[in-house]
Amino acid sequence: MSHDAVAPAAVPQPHMPAVERLGELTAALAEDLDGGRWAPAALERTLASRLLVACAGDGQFTPARLRETLWEGSVALAYAGGGRLARLLARLYAVTAHPVPDAEPALSAGARLLERVAHGTPAGDRALEQSDDGCVRNRVSGRIVP
Repeated sequence: MSHDAVAPAAVPQPHMPAVERLGELTAALAEDLDGGRWAPAALERTLASRLLVACAGDGQFTPARLRETLWEGSVALAYAGGGRLARLLARLYAVTAHPVPDAEPALSAGARLLERVAHGTPAGDRALEQSDDGCVRNRVSGRIVP
């Protein structure tokens, strides 16, 4: 092998702002939740719930609150549910650590997703349907909703 060989040059990818990465991840996770490809486990539901309670006073995610939630989840959070919630919390952290004016829609979408995770509603309202017998059922689980 010659020392003159040159490795193919990697095409640089444009850096995507943290807010856009958060928005894309939130949409993808909501789609996984709606499609039944992600069913948050007890650890994920508990941590999402605790984070929402911590934010209840002022309704704001802060780097400290997000860091505390990630710390509480420890190593297990990185593996629970394929690390989906850990990635969401990390993206929320990135956006809140360096706030920008257009972050509110992405943060609100993240909050709505965390509420769904915390309450264990895997497919949200879109998964509910009324059957011919008049019962409301969850399309994903098939269970009757009271």
